[in-house]
Amino acid sequence: MFVGIGVNKAFNAEAGPLIAVCMGVITGVGGGIIRDVLAREIPMILRTEIYATACIIGGIVHATAYYTFSVPLETASMMGMVVTLLIRLAVIR
Repeated sequence: MFVGIGVNKAFNAEAGPLIAVCMGVITGVGGGIIRDVLAREIPMILRTEIYATACIIGGIVHATAYYTFSVPLETASMMGMVVTLLIRLAVIR
């Protein structure tokens, strides 16, 4: 979810796709760390290395769908979130 918010904000600020993906990853990782700290857990980024990779792939899907294929921003956001979620769920199992 945090990745999608970061990518959306970057595109709303008229940033390019590379900047949007970077902002999404920073927001995704940072948001996850804040969530884990508030829940008094060890941040997931420190426990598994796939966390940032899932954020990068989800951000790329989101940015590519919106920037290259002109998919509406909300739909592209959902696509990126689903891909990120599926990667994280696949790693958990």
